[in-house]
Amino acid sequence: MQKQTFIYQLKLTDPSKAETLTEDEKCIVSDHFEYLKNLLDKELLILAGRTEGAEFGIVIFEAESGSRAREIMENDPVIKNGLMIGEIYPYRLALWRRH
Repeated sequence: MQKQTFIYQLKLTDPSKAETLTEDEKCIVSDHFEYLKNLLDKELLILAGRTEGAEFGIVIFEAESGSRAREIMENDPVIKNGLMIGEIYPYRLALWRRH
């Protein structure tokens, strides 16, 4: 089955926490980073990053279906633990710089 590309945007459920995460929340963010690294190792992740002020982050990845894409997003530790909310969209890569 051909994989489809998706993007999800992440935002803190409480934007005032951007600079004041608790130790538990920092552990959740660390788990989130490991989760994304695992997607990269599985060759599903295309890219991930956040804005400088951490107003939002994005994750671009591949999945077999929309339901699988939603499952991947919902299993992200920052969403699963309520630290962030996510919005997912089908996404089509058009242009990108190659190294």
